[in-house]
Parts: sequence; C-alpha cells; structure tokens
Amino acid sequence: MMEEQSKRFLVKNEDTALAFGSGDLPVLATPRLIAMLENTAKEMPLELLKGDETTVGIEMNLKHLKATAVGKEVVCFARLTEIKKSILFFEIKATVGEDVIATGTHIRAIVNKQLFMKKI
Repeated sequence: MMEEQSKRFLVKNEDTALAFGSGDLPVLATPRLIAMLENTAKEMPLELLKGDETTVGIEMNLKHLKATAVGKEVVCFARLTEIKKSILFFEIKATVGEDVIATGTHIRAIVNKQLFMKKI
C-alpha cells in the first residue's frame, strides 16, 4: 500500500489558536492543523472511489509537538497504510522546514454520499 500524499499550507492569522478560540497565542491552532492533515488524507484515495462515493473522517489521533508562527509554511503528509473493506488507515505527519510539528494516525470511511446524507 504505502501511498503518500503531501500538501502545503501557509499559516495565516485566521489559523491561529487566538483566532480559533482554542488558545490565547497567535500560533497555529491544533484544530486548524487537524483540518490541514485531514484535508491532505481526504484527497488521497480518490481513485478508490466510485462517482457516488466520498470519504468521511471517523478517527483522528494527533500529537501536536511544536508551535508554528504565522507566515510559516506547513507541509502535511498522509500515508495510506491499510484498507479494510471500506475503512482507510493513514499515518499522518506535519513539518515546518526540517522540524516535525505533528505526528499521528487518521481513519476515514468510504461512504455513498446520498445514503450518508439520508441518515442525517
């Protein structure tokens, strides 16, 4: 398996803990970092999907290891490590330059868009 996707994000003022309300400092907010990593993983398995399918996040486990200032570029990586039926397992990582700022795992489920929305 071991397919990997990467995406680059520039940290803006609206990405900070202060702006999100998750903290009091103008550094990259953990909720925003999670969204960056989830977005990176979401885009990877597109070739596995049929036209009426998408993926939804069902689990996130993240260690946010280092603060990141506004103006820095974050590179997010998602590596698809396993597929069990309709469940996709990822190892995730974020870096700023040479520094690893986050590591973790993420799980997504393949769902039919219409059937999923009918359940809500």
